[in-house]
Amino acid sequence: MAHNLYQLFFIHYHRGEYWEAHEVLEELWQSQRHNDFYHGLIQIAAIMHQLNRGKVRGARKLATSAIKYLSPFAPEKDGVLVDRVLDWLNLCLEVLPDGVEKLPPDDALLKEIPVCPLPDVREVNSN
Repeated sequence: MAHNLYQLFFIHYHRGEYWEAHEVLEELWQSQRHNDFYHGLIQIAAIMHQLNRGKVRGARKLATSAIKYLSPFAPEKDGVLVDRVLDWLNLCLEVLPDGVEKLPPDDALLKEIPVCPLPDVREVNSN
């Protein structure tokens, strides 16, 4: 059975509560600082939060580091299809312009990036 905070991360994430998802998984990560998988997932939630605020530079920076954290866990870990997440991160880097600090949150470019494909809590519990 997955840790309660890990489960809560996915609940918040699928409600669109990206900052809250980030916070609950960071609490778990603080007790397991070596866990790069959790660190990468925290960054996914932070990217979604940044994208909702139009913060392009921050989202690009986080996407670059999240790739490094999550790549060793491909193709799958703990219910997360890491390959799909890595594809999404690369899409972010392709779509988001380099050298741009911020765009209006309703900018068409930001709408080209779908929500990162993370499993829901039922899929996480079944693993």
